[in-house]
Amino acid sequence: LKAAHDKHAGDVAEFKAAHSRHASVPERLDYLEGLLGESADQHNKELLALKDAHAKFVAAHGQQTKDVQGLKALHDKHATMGERMDYMEKLLGDSADKHTQELAALKEAHSKHAKEFATLKTAHAAHATVSERLGYLEKVLGDSADKH
Repeated sequence: LKAAHDKHAGDVAEFKAAHSRHASVPERLDYLEGLLGESADQHNKELLALKDAHAKFVAAHGQQTKDVQGLKALHDKHATMGERMDYMEKLLGDSADKHTQELAALKEAHSKHAKEFATLKTAHAAHATVSERLGYLEKVLGDSADKH
């Protein structure tokens, strides 16, 4: 019995020696948290930071949505380039087609006037001057200003 008791006492001593080399549960948890770099406090801080960032994102997204809706409303009020050109042409009473037609009509009128002017010039060249005509009349009538 003594031998069993001594053996048992030796085993208990070995167990106590082995147990004294082991860390306690809180020490082991601290070690694990330090090793992983994640403590409950750090995790909570990161979670709060993420929630804050998410709230800012939601607020910014809401503002951007309002801005986009405002731009769409402004865009709907704008006329297309074609509509704007039609309005300008109507306002000025001028369009490219009308301008082309008027230019052709002016060229045609100019050509007609040039022909008429040439005809008048030719006819005028055949006419005598006033003094020639007066001389002719005096000669035919046999009367002149010198006799009077």
